[in-house]
Amino acid sequence: MKVALETLLASAPYLQSLADRHADWFAAARKLSPDTALAAVLDQVAKAGQAASTEDEIGRELRIAKGRVALLAAVSEVEGRWTTAQSTAALSDLADAALDAGLEVLLRLAAARGLTGATAANSGLALFALGKHGGRELNYSSDIDIVAFFDPDKGAVKERGEETKFFTRIVQRLASLMQDRTEHGYVFRTDLRLRPDPGATPVALPTEAALAYYESRGQNWERAAWIKARPCAGDREVGERFLKDLAPYVWRKHLDFATIADIQAMKRQINITKNVGDARVAGHNVKLGLGGIREIEFFTQTQQLIAGGRDQALRVRPTALALKALAAANWISRRAAEDLTRIYWFLRGVENRLQMLRDEQTHVMPEAEADIAVIGTLMGEANLPAFETAYRAALNQVVGYYSDLFAEGESLAAGGGNLVFTGSDDDPETIETLSGMGFKAPSKAIETVKKWHYGSYAATRAAAARAHLTELLPALLATISGAGNPDEALARFDNFLSRLPSGVQLFALLRNHENLRSLLVALMASAPRMADAVIHRAHVMDGLIDPAFADDVRRRETLLGKIEAFFADARDYQDVIDRARIIGQEQMFLIAAGLLAGSMDAARAGEQFTTLAEALLTRLFDAVRREFEKRHGVVPGARVALLAFGKMASREMTARSDLDFIMLYDTVGADESDGEKPLAASQYYARLTQRLLAALSAPTSEGVLYEADMRLRPSGNAGPLATSLLGFIQYHHESAWTWEHLALSRARVVYADGELGAKVDATVAEILARPRDAAKTIDDVLTMRALVSKERSPRHAFDLKLAAGGLVDLEFIAQSAQLVAGDTVAAPQATTGVVLRRLAETGLVPEGLRLAEILELYSTVLQVMSAALADPFKDEGWTEAFRELLAQRTNTPNFERLAADISEMEAEVSAAAGAWYAKARGL
Repeated sequence: MKVALETLLASAPYLQSLADRHADWFAAARKLSPDTALAAVLDQVAKAGQAASTEDEIGRELRIAKGRVALLAAVSEVEGRWTTAQSTAALSDLADAALDAGLEVLLRLAAARGLTGATAANSGLALFALGKHGGRELNYSSDIDIVAFFDPDKGAVKERGEETKFFTRIVQRLASLMQDRTEHGYVFRTDLRLRPDPGATPVALPTEAALAYYESRGQNWERAAWIKARPCAGDREVGERFLKDLAPYVWRKHLDFATIADIQAMKRQINITKNVGDARVAGHNVKLGLGGIREIEFFTQTQQLIAGGRDQALRVRPTALALKALAAANWISRRAAEDLTRIYWFLRGVENRLQMLRDEQTHVMPEAEADIAVIGTLMGEANLPAFETAYRAALNQVVGYYSDLFAEGESLAAGGGNLVFTGSDDDPETIETLSGMGFKAPSKAIETVKKWHYGSYAATRAAAARAHLTELLPALLATISGAGNPDEALARFDNFLSRLPSGVQLFALLRNHENLRSLLVALMASAPRMADAVIHRAHVMDGLIDPAFADDVRRRETLLGKIEAFFADARDYQDVIDRARIIGQEQMFLIAAGLLAGSMDAARAGEQFTTLAEALLTRLFDAVRREFEKRHGVVPGARVALLAFGKMASREMTARSDLDFIMLYDTVGADESDGEKPLAASQYYARLTQRLLAALSAPTSEGVLYEADMRLRPSGNAGPLATSLLGFIQYHHESAWTWEHLALSRARVVYADGELGAKVDATVAEILARPRDAAKTIDDVLTMRALVSKERSPRHAFDLKLAAGGLVDLEFIAQSAQLVAGDTVAAPQATTGVVLRRLAETGLVPEGLRLAEILELYSTVLQVMSAALADPFKDEGWTEAFRELLAQRTNTPNFERLAADISEMEAEVSAAAGAWYAKARGL
């Protein structure tokens, strides 16, 4: 049904204003065919491009032309003199002409300043129209999607090396010329974001750089965008050459099943509904909604991508022609092509009428029935129910074809909502979905995810990584949304991703294991040190996949079995060194994960950290000795032992503990080794110790295993690295300080030849059992504690080792008791907790059991801090999530209560220490 001009102008204030402004021209144009009227306007635009001498002058001419073509296209389409296809082509042709004319003027002005001598046609700068503009299908109030690439070898810019800067300014000025609003209106809103990685690149790029991006990091949605691309202005020769060079990227020679899978994954991010049914017409998005324009375009372009590499007949830009070509090649039925083409132009007609009323860039049907009736009337259907019925029928047909094409595969949408991160515009339904998931800044979240897809990080640069990421995203975002503060959790994951060297392995793991996703997101919030470990070694997460992890991580024999099995295949000495670091870092991570996940308590974690350290120390020492003996032989009859101190001795190591030990040797007769390069015994064992320290601490390609601390050897750093047993005995009988005997009170042999271990144990017991002046010993202890307080003050409120009433005070109580009341305690070389309990049992420290409980809590806090935080004494790591984790692992209602409890405990320890020292003086 033909619509009267009066009806159109009465419904469309924008068109009425144009008719008033261009009244004389409009009256004359009504007497011509629309094609003739359009040709005259385009000719005037071309002449203005050649004649205009200022930006203001060409800007005014282009805006006048836009108003006239906008009026002509709307009236001609609604009156039926043009089809919607002809109307959209007219707007597209105007955009081409405006860009060419504007560029011509800008280059002429630049030439007047001596910057170039080129015209638009030979400038080397090609402007590409993408999207609907590229297909000559611009909607009535559409943006134009422009990409600008240039060939620097054309020599258009006078100053070599300044091409990017020059053309970037030209393109920016051209965009302003198109879209800035003046009293004459605007020409076209111009979107430059479809260029490669728009957040990191200038608006004009060299063609070689663009090709390199697409070949290495281009995404399938970008391939789809380039299906319709065409040179629309500037140097069309450069443009055509670029398209030819880009063709292998867009059009793959073979059926690329990885691409098909990625396309299907892209589609499965969009929620599929099989039937629109009685869905409301009011508020429906004609472009992005169910059964809308985008679904027809996606239906068409995905099949062009899949098959167009082998069939050049499918490489056509307009959607309707592409549907016809797909039917001709039997990719779709002729009926499907006809149905979808008819519906496409029906929906495009609706879209045009929505926009022409007020020149609004809207795609959403009105809410009020009267307003919907206006659209129906302008579509030639004055009966509202009939229009709504036809509209729903169109959507239903699209949904039917669309869902059949993409029916396979599990949905990658999120709980009934879209998760689409392709293209330059944010998908409205994705914003709604993310908001529903708890994101307060959904657009920021979309921007972050798009950055991943652009391959901006090393972890997402590989096509395989991006394919895994596409599949992973919905589940990952769901996990992140459950992290309490989704925006903050996503920001942490983005930071994590930015530092990850490779993503393929990790993304594949996270895709298939929900527990790993939850754990990793939790670790980022509460345990950044653990997240850093994953960055450096993604494989450390492998062990978490094992269903038996929670139980196995607690078992000493399981840990030793894994270590033994891993070393079994070592090829040589260097391989042993590397394998120690690989298995060591992996098992440290797993033990820490078990602790933080609550699979084991701090005491068991300390035992497992120590078991790991002892096992690796033993195997490395064996390997070092074998390698050392190849050149230096052995000292006949000599034996060697490693004596551990500190946390290693008491089996309370943390994820950050050093190895505190000394090497002792005992010779019988021989003073020299018997190898090719013989060494005196003292030199032999000193060098052997150096080799062992290097095996433990030297950085290799696999990192550092442990730092070693040998300051507890006789005479400390001034003494030899290895000590003879006789020298050790003599030193402790004659020269040792009280603090060295305190350390000796929990020393333990962790490696020994033959009977030397028992001999060292007996030596230590004899040293500790020597009679000593209790008062002087306690005075020495107090002097040492005062010195520690002076030289090593607490670095943080939770520095529970050094705090007054902290771990050092508990250890000094236990160790001093071993020196002055060892016979009564009767627990030689026992741990601090055991000694405190014995002190309670014997009545020496009535508060001993309470002190043991406090020790347990202190140990838990320090274990969790060591495992979770890269720097436990910097406040930035103390996130709300970490504080909550700390409260959970200490079985405390909340962190505030934990802090208050610790303050009270420190006071209790200080009081108990004072009482003990007063009593101990008189023993």
